Amino acid sequence: MTTQKLGLLLRLAEPRDGTTPSTRHARPQIASYATQIYTALADDDKEPSQLSLYVLDAINPLLETSDLYNADVAANADSQISWLILEFINGREKTASPTSPPSTQHALPIRPLPGSKIVVVGSTPRPDKESDYHEWYNVEHGPALGTVPGWNAGRRYAFRKAYGEAETASFYGVNYYDAESGLGGPIWEKSTKTEWTFRIRGNAAKPNIRRVWRVVEGEDDGDE
Repeated sequence: MTTQKLGLLLRLAEPRDGTTPSTRHARPQIASYATQIYTALADDDKEPSQLSLYVLDAINPLLETSDLYNADVAANADSQISWLILEFINGREKTASPTSPPSTQHALPIRPLPGSKIVVVGSTPRPDKESDYHEWYNVEHGPALGTVPGWNAGRRYAFRKAYGEAETASFYGVNYYDAESGLGGPIWEKSTKTEWTFRIRGNAAKPNIRRVWRVVEGEDDGDE
């Protein structure tokens, strides 16, 4: 029996020239696997400018065939669409102490509100440095982000598959912040300038892919 893999679908979209930008779209037929759905707009002036984030109980069907992606593209011809399919590694909650190990809970205990921020960072350490990268995130970086005012939760993922033309990384950190938070402030800044962090950056196979998103709506249990 195939083990169902928890994970995330990042649906990235950019309206084609001459079309009116809208976060409303005909959704992929994956509601039976989605426990939470969040729609967000770019908060960093980069493209793609639209994100739909699906928290999934099973990514297996998306790995096996591109049929659902192809149907999404056909139903939303006014946008350029890419899918990133990620497998859950671990997470961290706001209630955790800095010395607590990562959590195995995937679904978020909080519901990101409209206006709140989602920061997605894709990292690609060199293959021989991956173990150091994971230890850094679990031991130092994740707990440090947990001390930033307004930080609510973090989740880590491994890249598994992409459909479309989006740039990809080997691993992803997804962190959720209040609309007003310490993101970019002195505590956050300190977490990005440690000796271990500099070593991780030096051991990267390519630069990080960092995006900041502003939530516009959210749903639980896949409800329309």
